[in-house]
Amino acid sequence: EVELGGWSRFDRSMADDLFSIKNEFYLGNYQGAINEAQSPDLVLSSPADERERDIIVYRSYIALGQYDVVESEIGDDAPTALQAVKLLSTYLAKPESKDIVLMTLLAWLTDSQSANNPTLQLVAGIIYLDLGELEQAAKVLHSATTLEIVSMQVQVYLRMSRVDIAEKSLSLMSRMEDDATLTQLSTAWVYTALGGEKVQEAFYIFQELADKYNETPLLLNGMAVTQMHLGKFEEADKYLLKALSKSATDQQTLQNLVVCSQHTRKAPEVVSRYINTLSKAAPGCALLKRRAEAEAMFDKAAPSFKASAA
Repeated sequence: EVELGGWSRFDRSMADDLFSIKNEFYLGNYQGAINEAQSPDLVLSSPADERERDIIVYRSYIALGQYDVVESEIGDDAPTALQAVKLLSTYLAKPESKDIVLMTLLAWLTDSQSANNPTLQLVAGIIYLDLGELEQAAKVLHSATTLEIVSMQVQVYLRMSRVDIAEKSLSLMSRMEDDATLTQLSTAWVYTALGGEKVQEAFYIFQELADKYNETPLLLNGMAVTQMHLGKFEEADKYLLKALSKSATDQQTLQNLVVCSQHTRKAPEVVSRYINTLSKAAPGCALLKRRAEAEAMFDKAAPSFKASAA
């Protein structure tokens, strides 16, 4: 085994026993991850592996919107990693608890007993990224002790429009584990951001992963986004409709359908249906926030238009 500056060549958390569970999760097949974790053939060799399995299972339930499972099963005496996952569930399930969640998060991140926990750092990065607090997200993910944390760094830097720094994190991922699914996914997103000929390469990565494993909404959205970047909106629409058939409330699919429909001949009532479904599935998503801000600006400006017209 080759050591790279203190990193194991293979992420310890990606041990063979857990590979299928984590792989399904990273590919966006959350029910598949849960099913793999419940397989009678799964044999875990240590309590650490069992805890890692539980983390992925509960994160899968969160991704499926089944927050009650997480809230009811993770007790107050659970380890820090599971408490962090429960905090993420609370943040997503109860928007009114945001302030308490952020106070708790800050307390744990400044406590020497919990601050270096990779799952806590990852959850903090996810929450800060969702809030658009990109500098704070980059700060908590800076230590980068796992492959997934580095992949989160890539997402944060791409949101900052700092593709140059994202490429550096991607290079680190390649040194850690070049052929890992997370590395492949991160490569595809960086290539998409770079544009030009790299976009087609990104499409092939998503397509190869779909052929190798399964066409999940996450991979279908990846293929659709690359097609939109290439100006092939009808093709993108096909991938998005396929993703919608697999998960009718997937917020990424619905957001991309709304964007894509601006370039296709979708009937207005169909687009309204997407927006209504999105409003119920993810009322706080970025696209709806932007729409609300634009409508508020229009409403504010409308009286002056009427006055000048008069």
